[in-house]
Amino acid sequence: MGMRKIGIGIATVCALFCAVTRAVADAPSMSREAWTTLSAEAKVTADGTLLLDGTRAPTYAFYNVETYGDVSLEATYTVKKTNGVMAVGFMIGSTDSETFLRVHYDRWSAILCKNDSDGTRELTRARGKKQEPEKWYSAKVVRRGKTLEVFFNGAKLYDAEVTDTPGLVGFYASQTVATVKDIRISGTHVALAKPWKKAEARRICGVPKDQPHVEILWTRVIAEEKGRQCSWASVAKAKDHSLVAVFSGDRDAHICPFGKVQMVRSNDDGETWSEPCTIGKTKLDDRDAGIVTLPDGRLFVTWFNSVAYRGGLKKSPDSYPPGSTRLKWLEFDRSTTEAEKRANWGYYGVWSSDNGATWTAPEKLVSLRSQTPHGPILLKDGSLMQFGRRFENCLERMFGGNKNQHTTIMVERSVDGGHTWQTLCEEIADATGENDSNKHWMHEPHVAELPGGELYALVRCDRAKDVLMRETRSTDGGKTWSPMKASPLSGLPPHLLVLKDGRLLATYGRRTQTRGGLGEYISASSDGGRTWDFEVKLAAAKNTDLGYPATIELDSGILLTVYYQQPPTGGKPCIMATKWRLRENVQP
Repeated sequence: MGMRKIGIGIATVCALFCAVTRAVADAPSMSREAWTTLSAEAKVTADGTLLLDGTRAPTYAFYNVETYGDVSLEATYTVKKTNGVMAVGFMIGSTDSETFLRVHYDRWSAILCKNDSDGTRELTRARGKKQEPEKWYSAKVVRRGKTLEVFFNGAKLYDAEVTDTPGLVGFYASQTVATVKDIRISGTHVALAKPWKKAEARRICGVPKDQPHVEILWTRVIAEEKGRQCSWASVAKAKDHSLVAVFSGDRDAHICPFGKVQMVRSNDDGETWSEPCTIGKTKLDDRDAGIVTLPDGRLFVTWFNSVAYRGGLKKSPDSYPPGSTRLKWLEFDRSTTEAEKRANWGYYGVWSSDNGATWTAPEKLVSLRSQTPHGPILLKDGSLMQFGRRFENCLERMFGGNKNQHTTIMVERSVDGGHTWQTLCEEIADATGENDSNKHWMHEPHVAELPGGELYALVRCDRAKDVLMRETRSTDGGKTWSPMKASPLSGLPPHLLVLKDGRLLATYGRRTQTRGGLGEYISASSDGGRTWDFEVKLAAAKNTDLGYPATIELDSGILLTVYYQQPPTGGKPCIMATKWRLRENVQP
């Protein structure tokens, strides 16, 4: 009697165990119903082939028939040519649509990552793998316990220690259109503790949507030109409360001869934007547009131009293939004399009296002696202040003069809406003397007028050791300044904004993998920059061609930050924006 009870108990336990864990030996069904896709860009053909269009955003397909512990996931795939990484991902251990282990097979590497609600964490990678478009490749990932084996074209790339969390398996495509076929799945079925489900989006552009100090509302492209680069944006509110963002557009690349000053406009607090249009063009490369609204309601846009494209440019057309980019640059350079370049090189401005609908012809601001990416600021007395790098330093560098002089940071003021300028401070010293011995560390600064009238400025510093922005203050309207010293903020270049509640907001890009990695950041200070309360990452980036963000506060207290970087879909950098709110500073 007792033995039968024990026997029945063991049989019952075995039956329950086998219902939870069993070896899956047969080839699984590959019907359309066997796959859960997260967007219309993921399709399943009748024979079980996956067609994943990840050109606009990563596209996922999860195999929903079984959940696996130990598992072997194998397939062949091909990708279409794009300017992006052209990646296909193999996913295992998925407990929801954003939590899984993945092997990211891109054009160069096989990268093992862990995804969860906190984002993506790279575990290891194998470099040197060659993956070309329009060719077929085979790949396999095998997990046994806590060991993962990664294969490519039949060769084992590496082993890695991983978690043994059971879950669904699947595939994704990123920055390409991928075809995945000959899918083979085998392993041990392990039921999940909770049903698998599509997770609510908790990250936007690589950062958490909900953070302790801010909520990210959205991140999106606001200005993009196919096959061209757009960079270095600034934004202002016009007198009709529309938003106007300006930037350098229609570019070949970060450095080229063809940049133009362009604008986009929004009538709904940044939700939608007009197509880019050109508002300023000189005979050289027009870069780094700033914008400010004057007391009479006019918009004032400033920028400088450059001949930096000539660096490394060979003098003979025979040095370049016909139709090549560099040949076009050389032809452009030869179309003007050296004297014409010197005469046209400088700082320019345009004005609009109708909220950006029309603009004056470009005016060379001959009395303005400095340059800065976001242009001058409006002071409380109605005058403009330019806190910038002295132009003469750039002239020497651009046209082959004395390149051994150090960079000078100076301050100027205009009382006629930007047409003429007077010098307030000829040069701001630095606390350690580093700027005297290191020629071009200091540049691209920005300044803010604090509620009590004190001026506070941050300066980009390209010192390799710390990349900390330098700070300085003035209590006499900008005539004298404290020596520049290192601030705790790491990034470049700065944009400063005093919020309606009196706090100081610093916005900046970060082009290093340290301290949070590549992307756009803000920091807030309640004491005029003497201490900083917190730092927040607004958006992650894929490469270092990024930044120059600027922030504006909307009537509601919501903030909009514009900047440039490569869009999530790949391709050349464009103008993007993030709309966000400080949790304690938004009206209902």
